[in-house]
Amino acid sequence: MFYGFDGIENFRDLGGLARSDGARLKEGLLLRSGHLGRASAADLARLAEMGVGLVIDMRDRGERRRAPDRAVAGAENLWLPPAPDLNAVIPFRSDTPQMVHKMFHEFYRYLALHPDAIGAYEAFFQRLLAAEADRAVLWHCSQGKDRTGVGAMLLLSALGFERETVLDEYMRTNEFAQKQLEQLRFTRADEQELAIMAEVFPVFEENARYYFDCVQIEYGSVQNYLELALNVGPEEIARLEARYLA
Repeated sequence: MFYGFDGIENFRDLGGLARSDGARLKEGLLLRSGHLGRASAADLARLAEMGVGLVIDMRDRGERRRAPDRAVAGAENLWLPPAPDLNAVIPFRSDTPQMVHKMFHEFYRYLALHPDAIGAYEAFFQRLLAAEADRAVLWHCSQGKDRTGVGAMLLLSALGFERETVLDEYMRTNEFAQKQLEQLRFTRADEQELAIMAEVFPVFEENARYYFDCVQIEYGSVQNYLELALNVGPEEIARLEARYLA
């Protein structure tokens, strides 16, 4: 479910998502979004009312410096960057839409296999397991689509959601991205720039599938990756299910 905020983009609750056996994610506990640097006072009050107890920031150092998260009363803000220096990992080259598309494709391999990314997502699961009961966890990156999206894909996979359900949730970001692109078309006439932004704002199913392909080629299966790379084995999965499934 999407929520509208004054200054927080792409905010949604994973609650209510159903597994094939009828189990559903509890509402109000697993939240994803864009960054909180432009959150209004009303936004922050609303997050506090929603019971947010932990905010996980997946942005790199420069992104945090340019737009520090505004604090949510009573919540811890934790920095878990899959890429501590994003430009060092994937230098942003925006000469052509094709170049941007290739850059994001390569980034998903990094998110699957680089030690920094694996360490960040391992810590992400540790904090989900240790989160205070009945308090929500909110994780975000800049726009809440790639690094945040991978976190959601891994969590839903660990909780036993079918691949197509995982991909459908990932692709919901485009409901938000399409509105951004429509606004740009009214304010910018440069067709080349619009074509590049059409590669930057949305998510692409091929990138998500490529992420899973990288995991499966290297580890044999997503389940092996969860257990061997992220230390999320049967015991941890059972605890996640007890905490987050109804």
